[in-house]
Amino acid sequence: MSMKAFNEYFDFNKRQERGVLILSLILLLVIILHYSIPNLLQRQSSNNTDNTEYLLQVSLAPFDISSNKPNLKYPSNNDIELHITQQFDPNTVSPEQLENFGLPVYVVNNIRKYREKGGRFKKKTDVSKIYGLKSQWYTTMEPYIKIAEVKKSKNKKYKPMFSEEPKKEAKVTIPLVLGLNTADSVELIDISGIGPYYAGSIVKYRKRLGGFVSLTQLLELYKMDSSKLNRISEHLFLDSIQIKKIPINTADFKTILQHPYINYETTKYIVNKRKKLGKFAALYQLKDEEKMPDSLFNKLLPYLSLD
Repeated sequence: MSMKAFNEYFDFNKRQERGVLILSLILLLVIILHYSIPNLLQRQSSNNTDNTEYLLQVSLAPFDISSNKPNLKYPSNNDIELHITQQFDPNTVSPEQLENFGLPVYVVNNIRKYREKGGRFKKKTDVSKIYGLKSQWYTTMEPYIKIAEVKKSKNKKYKPMFSEEPKKEAKVTIPLVLGLNTADSVELIDISGIGPYYAGSIVKYRKRLGGFVSLTQLLELYKMDSSKLNRISEHLFLDSIQIKKIPINTADFKTILQHPYINYETTKYIVNKRKKLGKFAALYQLKDEEKMPDSLFNKLLPYLSLD
């Protein structure tokens, strides 16, 4: 082929030249992407790994509504108040119980993770070192912290280099004991034998009575029997609390009738006798063989007052 024929063969018009240029650019772009995409994916994977700790912080951090972003710093909310009514061992207390005390979830998680990694609280001040636990919260917790002592053997014996698998240390648990007149329904649920139904019933009946004066009053709850009472009474005690009393010289008909030990006829008898006497000078004046027998009078006596 002559040079002239060769030039005529590769002589393109403007439209063909434009097409060749575009095709060349596309080919160049494909080559660049072919070598750059694997590097980008590898770099992205590396960044994700490096940011694991950050993402974990974001997932656990409280959400700031005003800025619509997670607050990566632990909240400085001084309005959080802890409600602790019982002693506890930070080495054995459950995460649920810590949340019931009022501790934020992230603090509870830090305590749980510390224990799962083999950490142990040897003295009370060790608890104050938990990340996120504020000093005012520790001040509230400190009187209730009771760490069980681990007894160490005085006789030191030679331990062989290759010994049998060590025995697991037995967990020391502190029995749960609550005040019957101050424990709330959430705390009562933690007692074995008291479910949500009985926990709510105890709190409601306590409010109607004005307070419990005897553990046996729990038998007055629906479906409560002596065997169940014996089982739960080991975890309850009558704490010191002022019983709410009915001032029989000033209380109106409705107030007297609200007490669970007093029915309509008994209320009517009390009000009518008060009108007849002017006022009661002594509580024994309420006694009546028919309207106020000794059995009823003795039950009501802790809940009655003259003033």
